[in-house]
Amino acid sequence: MTGKRGGYTGEILRVDLTRGAFSIDSTWDYLPDWIGGRGIAAVVAWREIHRGMGAFDPEAPLILMTGPLTGTMAPFSGRTTLCGLAPQGYPREWYTRSSFGGHFGPELKYSGYDGLIITGRSKIPVMLVIDNGKYRLEDASRLWGHGIIETQKTIRNSYGSRWRVFAIGPAGENLVRIAVAATETESASGQGGFGAVMGSKRLKAITVRGMKPVNIADPVRFETVCSWIGEEAHASHGWPHTPRLDPELVHRYGQRFQACTQGCPIRCYDARFYTRVPSKLCPGRILSGQIDCIAGLFPGVCGTFYDWNLGFEAGFEIAQLTNDEGINHWELLVGIIPWLRFLKQDGVTDRFDGCMIEPDNIRFWETLVLGISRRTGEMGNALAEGTLRAVDRLGFGKERAELLFPAWGYAGHWDGHGDRINRIFFPFWLVSALQWAMDTRDPISSGHGYVQNIMGWCREHSPVHGLDWDVIRSIGARVYGSPESVDPLGGYSGKAFPAYWHGHRSVAKDSLPVDDQVFPRIFSTRTSDHYARAGDIDGPMFEYEMFRAATGSEWTAAEYEFNLERILQLERMLLVRNFDRSRVDDETVISYFEQPETRINPYIGEPVGMNGDRFRKVMDEYYRLRGWNCRDGRPLPETRVKFGLENV
Repeated sequence: MTGKRGGYTGEILRVDLTRGAFSIDSTWDYLPDWIGGRGIAAVVAWREIHRGMGAFDPEAPLILMTGPLTGTMAPFSGRTTLCGLAPQGYPREWYTRSSFGGHFGPELKYSGYDGLIITGRSKIPVMLVIDNGKYRLEDASRLWGHGIIETQKTIRNSYGSRWRVFAIGPAGENLVRIAVAATETESASGQGGFGAVMGSKRLKAITVRGMKPVNIADPVRFETVCSWIGEEAHASHGWPHTPRLDPELVHRYGQRFQACTQGCPIRCYDARFYTRVPSKLCPGRILSGQIDCIAGLFPGVCGTFYDWNLGFEAGFEIAQLTNDEGINHWELLVGIIPWLRFLKQDGVTDRFDGCMIEPDNIRFWETLVLGISRRTGEMGNALAEGTLRAVDRLGFGKERAELLFPAWGYAGHWDGHGDRINRIFFPFWLVSALQWAMDTRDPISSGHGYVQNIMGWCREHSPVHGLDWDVIRSIGARVYGSPESVDPLGGYSGKAFPAYWHGHRSVAKDSLPVDDQVFPRIFSTRTSDHYARAGDIDGPMFEYEMFRAATGSEWTAAEYEFNLERILQLERMLLVRNFDRSRVDDETVISYFEQPETRINPYIGEPVGMNGDRFRKVMDEYYRLRGWNCRDGRPLPETRVKFGLENV
C-alpha cells in the first residue's frame, strides 16, 4: 500500500504479565529519530531499565521489535530484533540485543504491531496470542515442559498453519543462561539468553496471525530498488561462490535449500533442510529439520579443531534435540565442547556427570544437552549458568576458558583466536578486537561486515573466484578511506575507522532489520571494478535506499548515518549510567588477543599476537572518531550535545 508514513504500523503492544494488562504505545512518538528495531528498543531501555535491575527481575522489559523493512518485499529482510538485559552476560547481565529470522516478525507486522514490550511475571505459564490486532493471554500450562518444535506443532495443530510461533523450550523454563527462544526449525534468538528471560516471566510462547498490509511510501521506487538489490546480492555472505547441494545428501536425506527468513531470495551456504534422516537414538524414527550456520559442526569436521567424528545422522539428531530443548548452538559448539575436551586432554576430568566425554558418541551429546537443559547433575547445573560462570562454580578450567572466550560471557567469533572454524589472520582480527572491546556481546553483526567480507573475497579463501589484494586495497580505500585498512601487511594502521564504520552498519542491520550475512554489500563479481553497485546505488547504500523508499524519509545519506550513530551513542550512555562502563572494561579483551593467532598470515609466515600498547593507540583513535573521552571511554559533553542527548 502507498502511504506517506511507510514502513511502520504505528503501534507497539505493551504486555504486563503480572497484571494481565495491555496498552498501546504510538510508534510515531519514537520517529523519525529512532529507526525501528534497535533504535526504538534503545529508547525504551533508557527509560525503563534502571541501575541495579537484573535480567530475571519481573519489571525488566523484554523488547521485541520489527523494523520498517520487516514484512515487505525488501530482500534479506523479515527479521526481528530482541533486546533487554542478558542473562548470558558475564560478569554483568547488561543490556544487549539479539536477532532472529523466520516469519514471526512479518506476521507481527501484519497483525498491526511494530513490536512488543513485555514486563512482569505471570503466576502460571502463559501464551500471548495476537490475532490480527486483537490480543489475549492464554493458560500455557499444558505446553510447559515441551520442546520448542513440539510447542509450535501443538499450537499450529490447534490454531492453524497460518499462525507463527515464537517459543522457549525446557532450557528457557529452567532459566538456563544460554537458553534461546526460537521460531520454526532454526530461526533462533541465539545469543544473550533471552529464552531464560521468557522463562522467568513464565511466557512460554507468543503466537501471531495477521492480515493487515504494510504501507510503503514510494512503492514504485521501492520495487525497483528491491529488484536491483535482490539481483545483485546473488549469494549469501557476499562471497563469490555459488552454493551447491550435495547429490548424496539429496538422495539419502532429501537435502534441499530452505530460506531461514521470509525476505531471503537466494540459495544460502548455511541453510539446508532435510526431510528424512533416520534417528540414532530412537531406531525406526525418521527426522526432518534444518541445519544452519554453526550447527554444521555437530557431526564434526575432519582436519579441523572440531575434528570429532559423530557422523551426519547423529550430528543432525543432536542439532534438532538442541533446537527443541532451546540451547545456544554457538556456546555449546565453540565454547562448552572445546572446553570439555581441553579438560579431558589436561587430565582434569574425563567425565560429564558420570558420562565419558566422548564427542564421537551420541549418548554423550544427549547426556550433555539434557543435563544442561534440565539442570541435572553438578556439571549440567553449572554449565546451565554458561561456561564462565561454570568455571567459577566448579573451581577448575579457568585458563582453558580464557582461550575460548574473549569477553562478556560469549565464545570467540571471527576473532582469529578462540573461534577456530572461521579463517582469519593478522592484521584483520584487530578490527574484530576493537568491535569486541566496544560491544556487550560477540560483535557478530559488525564483525561479519568487515572480516568475513575480506576473508571470503581474498584469494587465500577463494582461489578461483576471489580477488587480488590490489583490488581489495582499492575498494578498501574507497570505503574506509585508506588502503591499509584492508592490506594484509597493513598492521595497526587504518583499523579504527572500519570498526567505527561497521558499528553504524550493525545498528542499521538490527534496526531495519536486514540480514547480517549479506549487508553491507561491498565487493561484487558483477561489476568491472568489483565494487558492489546495483542500478544507480553503490553497495554500501543499499540499506539506506530501501529504507528511504519504504518510509518516505527525506534524510540525506549523511543524516541517516548520523541517526544510526545516535542509537549507538545512547546505548553507550545506558551502559555508563547503569553499569559504570568505561575504558577499563573495554581493555579487558587485550589479554585474550595477546595470545598467538590460530591462523598464520601467509605474507608474514609466523603467528602473531596483539601488541597491547599499539592496540591502545588504535583504541584512542576509535574513541576520537566516536567522540568519547580517551581516558575513560565515555561520551564527551560536546558529543551528547551534537546528538541531541544533552538532557539524557
